[in-house]
Parts: sequence; structure tokens; C-alpha cells
Amino acid sequence: MAYKVIKEQKGMLVRNVVKKTFEETVSADKKDFIRKDIEKDVFDTEDAIADNAKMLSLLTTIVSRMYDVLDDTQKDALGADDRSMIEYTFKKFKTTNTRADVQFATEGITLVDKLLDRQGQIGSIIANS
Repeated sequence: MAYKVIKEQKGMLVRNVVKKTFEETVSADKKDFIRKDIEKDVFDTEDAIADNAKMLSLLTTIVSRMYDVLDDTQKDALGADDRSMIEYTFKKFKTTNTRADVQFATEGITLVDKLLDRQGQIGSIIANS
């Protein structure tokens, strides 16, 4: 799916109009049908954005915990700038109360199940299309 600006003229009036266009390939049509199936059966765009934010938060937490168990020899193998940026990011992240943190506090591991179940539904839709 793409957008194209075209000029429309009616008499002396000329204006630019943005129109949605589709690539003229079977692949583009298939993608559009898959997206509609996902929206109908799994979630809409707003829910997808929220789920992605929660997944990023959970993954950042996991990677941060993995980094914390590395010994200093492994951490010293990183460049000084990289190590500084990584440690700053994780320190800042640990003091940030994300949407996933709030939801995880009430739902617990069920949140992970819900997020991964939705991803599984999307995978099934794509595999069966």
C-alpha cells in the first residue's frame, strides 16, 4: 500500500489530492488481505502498537538482566562508549515505569502469554494465507 499525490483540475481550480494506491502485484493484494485478517481476528493498529511497546519493554528487561549477570571481564570487552551507553540505558530503563510494568503488576505472567498468543495468531494467519 502506498500513497500518491496527484493533481486534479476542475476548471481553473487545481489542487493536490493524496490517494491510496496499491502495488499492482499479487503480493501486495495478499499482504492487504493478511493485514485485514489480522485486524479482524487479532487486533487493530492501536492494539498492535501497544503490544509492540510492551514487548520491547519486556525484552529490554530480559536483556538488562542478562547483562547484569555478565562478569566484568566480559563487560570490559565492550568499547568504553558502548558500555557507557548500555549501562546508562539500562539504569534509566530500570527507573522508568512502563506500561508493561503497570500491566505486569496486575496480570503477572499472563501478560506474556497474551502477547505471545497474539503473535502466534498472526503467525498462523500468515502461514495459512
